[in-house]
Amino acid sequence: MSSTTYQAQVRRDGRWWFVYVPELDTAGQARTLSEARDVAQEVIGLYLDIEPETVSVELEIELPEAARELWTVAAEREAEARAAVAAAAAMRREAIRKMTHDGISQADSARALGISQQRVSQLIHS
Repeated sequence: MSSTTYQAQVRRDGRWWFVYVPELDTAGQARTLSEARDVAQEVIGLYLDIEPETVSVELEIELPEAARELWTVAAEREAEARAAVAAAAAMRREAIRKMTHDGISQADSARALGISQQRVSQLIHS
């Protein structure tokens, strides 16, 4: 069982993934990103003369700047969209409640809004 966790920085370098362990100032290369952890464990094991399986590694994957920026913006937009959907759902529930409060039946609410009566019932009880 490992007692030390090493950080490995991983970045694309041509056709390979460059795997660097700054704490030991040692590095290796992986053909695919899925091999990066094994490569890090192997270079650490060789450097420290221990079994690679006993080494714990956390990967820090460096993406190309343009891709990282796009991914970050997309994640922010997705979070904004989820918040907007949640707000819209709350408004729909409130609209149904107001219609019910004004004495409009669930059947008439459903017809007026173009949804099923079951959906109206769901919105009232959610």
